[in-house]
Amino acid sequence: MSIRARKYNVELHEYEDILLPDECRTYEENMGKMVPCAQCGRIFRFGEMYTSREVHTAYGFGYAVCAECYDGETDRFLKEHEPSKEE
Repeated sequence: MSIRARKYNVELHEYEDILLPDECRTYEENMGKMVPCAQCGRIFRFGEMYTSREVHTAYGFGYAVCAECYDGETDRFLKEHEPSKEE
């Protein structure tokens, strides 16, 4: 079974529909629970993960992603929003 989610494409400036494993989470009471990263699929403790900037529910809640994937999301976000050098 899979979870329907949306992933923001920073280059196209639009969401794409994707499928995630059932174990992916936006919220978890047990911070020690092992869950997959919504970006790379590797397993981490939920309490050591970050809220995704790119992978969301239909209502805009971010799924949990690992630190490495979150850093990549942040780099893409900052690159997309850096001031133009032409100004």
